[in-house]
Amino acid sequence: MIYITGDLHGPMGLDRLEAWEEGGPGDHLIVTGDFGYPWDYSADECAEIAWLESRPYTILFVDGNHERYDHWSGRRVEPWCGGAVQRLSPHSPIRRLMRSEVYEIDGVRIFTLGGAASIDRALRIPFATWWPQEIPTERNFDEARANLSARDWKVDYVVTHTCPRSILASTLFPATPTPGLEDEALTAFLDEVDRKLDFKRWYYGHFHRDRDVNARHTALFERIVPLGAGVG
Repeated sequence: MIYITGDLHGPMGLDRLEAWEEGGPGDHLIVTGDFGYPWDYSADECAEIAWLESRPYTILFVDGNHERYDHWSGRRVEPWCGGAVQRLSPHSPIRRLMRSEVYEIDGVRIFTLGGAASIDRALRIPFATWWPQEIPTERNFDEARANLSARDWKVDYVVTHTCPRSILASTLFPATPTPGLEDEALTAFLDEVDRKLDFKRWYYGHFHRDRDVNARHTALFERIVPLGAGVG
């Protein structure tokens, strides 16, 4: 079975997984970005990663805006379930679901596109606590179009970190959307995908809230739900 949850931000989300009892052998848990490991390579972090790797289920994630992209730029890319992935370390069961890919996992077709802009990047240190690679490129968009066209623009589920621009306001309500972010090209592309793609439900994180924005779009943070379900 496949489950899905929102941003972990490294150790900040471990309590959620420690309290979760549903996942078992052969199951997958997808994180909708800001997985957050690795970050500082400390002894505590190594112990936390070892605990995550020991779970009976397998953790998968799309990248968010708070990831160490210098680590991932050096990881080997390998095929898995019809798409490309990277492992956290050479033999780790934890896999990054890469941008613009379509996977067939347990008979379910999933399109993934991680990344988003950090609204706090002015407070972060470039290439130490913030990386410009957080935002997908036009090449990623072209690869996504090609991969989706090869599937006749039909999948079961979509997993991204941010959301289409058309549902940004309803996602943030009653807060006000932040204009002028550098990922406007990304959210506009996600609008294109939303219009053209045949899918059942779209999951995303980033906004730190659990909400069914409408019948087909679900924002996730602390909830863990079976793939296909909303948060109610």
